[in-house]
Amino acid sequence: MWCIRKFNELSSRDFYSIARLRIDTFMVEQQRIYHELDEWDLLAKHVYYQRDGQILAYARMFLAGTYFTFSRFVMHPCVRSTGLGDLLIKLIVHNAQKNYAEYPIKIEANRQVLKFYQRHGFQIQGAPYISDGIPYVQMLYQPQ
Repeated sequence: MWCIRKFNELSSRDFYSIARLRIDTFMVEQQRIYHELDEWDLLAKHVYYQRDGQILAYARMFLAGTYFTFSRFVMHPCVRSTGLGDLLIKLIVHNAQKNYAEYPIKIEANRQVLKFYQRHGFQIQGAPYISDGIPYVQMLYQPQ
């Protein structure tokens, strides 16, 4: 089941499952050291896919000044390469176009997943850069 909720609408169990998925993926699996939980969690809408009480796909989306963005895009290892990520990004873009059409969609993408975002209409903007020891590039959504 797909859910879109503000922070204060999340159950404590769902927030725990989301945080656990993010920490297991970004900090343990990818061995990145940074503050995983931040103030954007409080302001964002959290979009996720849940089955049998387990969060399997997740991202947070929000307005960041003059643009709409999303971050912490993550798939549970058991659903990677199943197409669930494609569904999640389509849901995010649809939500942005429906509710925030006047804002461009910009993201900071880890360089290892550029082709995934490019398949969904995102184009590289500017030069790569390093943040928290990870190579990133800014991308802008251009409807196809």
